[in-house]
Amino acid sequence: MAESRDSEQRREEFIRAAEKLFKTNGIMDTTVNAIVREVDVAKGLFYYYFKSKDDVIEAIARQYSKAFEKTIGRSLNRDDYDERLHQFTENVIVSFRELWGNLRGENENIDLSILSNRTLDETKAIAADVLKKLLDEGIAAGKLQITNSRYYADIIIGGIADLIRQNQADPDEIKKIINDMIDMMRKESK
Repeated sequence: MAESRDSEQRREEFIRAAEKLFKTNGIMDTTVNAIVREVDVAKGLFYYYFKSKDDVIEAIARQYSKAFEKTIGRSLNRDDYDERLHQFTENVIVSFRELWGNLRGENENIDLSILSNRTLDETKAIAADVLKKLLDEGIAAGKLQITNSRYYADIIIGGIADLIRQNQADPDEIKKIINDMIDMMRKESK
């Protein structure tokens, strides 16, 4: 058996092992027994850190969401509103590309839908909240005129996530579409 480790480090070992096995075998075909074998510890130690395999899935989803949130927040402290809005769009596209890369199994037959759905729901909500705040700021400054910033934020973020997941548009095309939408919001205000 492996030597004793710091509690947080041990928990991370379980998460990494589960993620690796999920991507190799799929979530449904990965058992708690397989995870503890991968970490080389007794099964009881797994239950010290997690109540179930579902808790490990949630922990992985949270890690992806935190990384996503960190990426979308980069460079949003600029003074110029338009620069922040454009940087946000860039950050969201990069974040969703990284996320979808992380949510792929070793082959296309690997089912990670439980993890994907949880992560996607959370990351879309995070991004939509940030975009809503940016849109509300633009409304307050008289730069944008829209009636429901929440709807716009949800539609824009959902569209970006879906386009990237389905590889239907390259990042530059997505940026152009978003910028065109924002310009239309501006035109309405003139």
